[in-house]
Amino acid sequence: MSEDVKTLINGAIDCHMHGSPDVTERIASDLELAQAAKDAGMKGILLKSHVSPTASRARIVQDAVGGDFHVFGGLVLNRQAGGLNIAAVEAEIKLGARQIWLPTLSAVNQARINNRDLSQSVAVFDDDGHLQPQLYDIFDLIAQADIVLGTGHLSATEIAKVVPLAMQRGVKKILITHPESRLIKMPLEMQNQLAKMGVFFERCFFQMSVKGAAAFPPQAMVEQIEKTGYRCSVISTDFGQISNDPPVEGLRKYIQILLEHGVSYAALEIMVKKNPAFLMGLSEP
Repeated sequence: MSEDVKTLINGAIDCHMHGSPDVTERIASDLELAQAAKDAGMKGILLKSHVSPTASRARIVQDAVGGDFHVFGGLVLNRQAGGLNIAAVEAEIKLGARQIWLPTLSAVNQARINNRDLSQSVAVFDDDGHLQPQLYDIFDLIAQADIVLGTGHLSATEIAKVVPLAMQRGVKKILITHPESRLIKMPLEMQNQLAKMGVFFERCFFQMSVKGAAAFPPQAMVEQIEKTGYRCSVISTDFGQISNDPPVEGLRKYIQILLEHGVSYAALEIMVKKNPAFLMGLSEP
C-alpha cells in the first residue's frame, strides 16, 4: 500500500457499507466494520441495509467503538420497511439518520430488469407519471433535517424526474446512488445536467469488482469523475458481500486503482473526505 493511500484513508468516510445482521450473509458485523474502519484511521462509515433501518444500530455501534469515530445509518424505502412510509422516515430521522434512500431492491426499475413481479415493487411514480403524494411529505422531512436523499435503484429517467421535485421541496443534499451500476447506467450527458443542479454522485467500487461483462472498468469510472467533476463525486465501496474484500481493504484498493489511473491526490481527498463529511453533516461545503 502506497503512502498516498495510507494518508487518504486517514480521515476518510465510506457512505455505503453493508454489515450484519442482515437477511443476506455479510462478511462482517456492523461492529466489526466500524472497528476495522476506526483502526485504519477513517473518520466514519454509513451502514446500509436493504431491509431494515440502521440509525439505531449505528448509535449502538458508535457507543461501542468510542472515540471520535462516527457511525451513521438511515432507511431504504423498500417494501420490507413499509415502502413510502412517512412515519418510518420521521422516526428514523429522530434516531439520527443521515440518509434516506428511495427504493433499491423494491424499485420498479430493478423488478423490470430482473423480470420480477411488479406488484411487489414500491413505485415512486403512479401510472400517470406523477410522483406518489407521500414522497412530498418525505422530501419535506429530509429537507427540514438537512440530511441526504439517496436515489436508490431508480432508473436514470426516474432519477432525472425526482431530483428537481425534491429540490423544489427544499432538499439540498442529493446523492445519486452508483450511477455506473448495471441497474442505472446513467448517461454522462444526464450526469452533467444533474451536476449543474448541485447533486453528488456516489462512485462505488462494487461495480468495478463485478466479474465478467457487467464489470465497470476503471478508465470508465475515471472518465465519469473527470467529465462531471470530482467536486460532485463521492467515493464509496458498497462492500460487505462475502464475495468481496472487507470494505476497508476494498476502499484501499479502490483509491490505489484511481491513483494509478491518473486521479490526483487532491481530487481523491475531496471525494473520500471533504464531500462525504459535508453530506454527513460534519462540515460546511
